[in-house]
Amino acid sequence: MAFIRERRLGANGMDFFIAEAGEPGAPLVLCLHGFPECWASWRYQLPALAQSGYHAVAPDLRGYGETGGPAEVDAYRQSRLVADVVALIDALGADQAVLIGHDWGCALAWQVARRHPERVAAVVGLSVPYGGPSPKPPTEAMRDLFRDHFFYMLYFQRPQAPEQELEADVEDSLRRMFHSLSADGIEDFSVAPDSTGVLQAMQPPPSPPRWMRDEDLAYYVARFEKTGFTGALNWYRAMDASWEESRDDDNWTITAPVLFLGGMQDPVLLFGQKALTRMPDYVPDLRTVVLDQCGHWIQMEQASEVNREILGFLEEISPRR
Repeated sequence: MAFIRERRLGANGMDFFIAEAGEPGAPLVLCLHGFPECWASWRYQLPALAQSGYHAVAPDLRGYGETGGPAEVDAYRQSRLVADVVALIDALGADQAVLIGHDWGCALAWQVARRHPERVAAVVGLSVPYGGPSPKPPTEAMRDLFRDHFFYMLYFQRPQAPEQELEADVEDSLRRMFHSLSADGIEDFSVAPDSTGVLQAMQPPPSPPRWMRDEDLAYYVARFEKTGFTGALNWYRAMDASWEESRDDDNWTITAPVLFLGGMQDPVLLFGQKALTRMPDYVPDLRTVVLDQCGHWIQMEQASEVNREILGFLEEISPRR
């Protein structure tokens, strides 16, 4: 059994908290979590990767968990986050890494692979397809699409209100979010057009799911009770600034081998259907797998299937060479 170790690692002026399994010097696999998560979302992947000969590392990303981060929105532009990942690869003593990303971590992995192809051996993207450049700022596109209807990413642009809602009872907030966006909870997930908060549409689970036991949830709760949600929410608040700084880029193709994994019951994947359709235009070396009976938390909900797909892909592309 590969044991998970925890330590701190300085990179890009930040003091990152990382969890790792496997031997340093082995091919590096860097796992990037999403919202509202931390490194522990990869608890089922790190040992499997280590047992297959990889050095598997999952950090608490900027703004999250034991890493924490600045309160200023500008500190969460994609260029800053990309620099974090490149600096982590350097600090871990590797020339290249396989990037595995979920949710915001997936969006970040696409950007690292696009901007620094020489540092990325391969990408495994979970839940968020890559559709290349956007013709308009993200919040403008969302307002055009949703108009007067509630949409969580637009709600997250507001100062303080999302923090006040989510921090009022961190355990209840996380329990509702993890359940409602899973395959088991998605049928009960319904957003009213006049919603005033993100939790109104979400119900708590009748019993803890097998992939998020009470002791697992408590680990997440302790981190968000310590840091609050501002750093995590700032990833959303920096979206337009990130779009602005990259709008004139001309290198939108991802040249690395890519495996994209999605859940058939994931509302994020449903929202990203246009990007999924465009993906082959920007990712020439692409494999896509969509798992049934799987919601947004794909690497936890169907850990065995995800591990099998990841390890098969890595064996196929042989990043060890």
